[in-house]
Amino acid sequence: MTSTTDTPNTKTAFINAVRPYMRKAIISAIPDIDPYDGHLHVKMLNVREMTSFFQRCSEFENSYDDGLNGVREKALMIVDREGKPMFCPDDREDMEFLADLPSKVLAAVQDHFFLINGDAGLKKQSQDAKNS
Repeated sequence: MTSTTDTPNTKTAFINAVRPYMRKAIISAIPDIDPYDGHLHVKMLNVREMTSFFQRCSEFENSYDDGLNGVREKALMIVDREGKPMFCPDDREDMEFLADLPSKVLAAVQDHFFLINGDAGLKKQSQDAKNS
């Protein structure tokens, strides 16, 4: 059992150990979706961003009844190479465009988003930090 006197030192050690990983955004291209390879990316989200993502998805359920809420969720996931959102979930044209893509594309977006924001993403972040 850890005594409470160790907590400040443990906390400081943890903060110092993870800071290098927190500074750099992880942007990952969505692979294996020809001819869209290299154009669609997802970002590893921090806790605030992930909370905002889920809140926004809940808002869609309460605000829209047009059958495009799943597409809106994918729109929140897609970013450009710099990590900026490419599509606006409140823009009807953007949602119609995304809805017309092959279903495999948006399925790949979702799969890669949750892959990078899960254990595999943390491992990649750790490897990238060691290589920089």
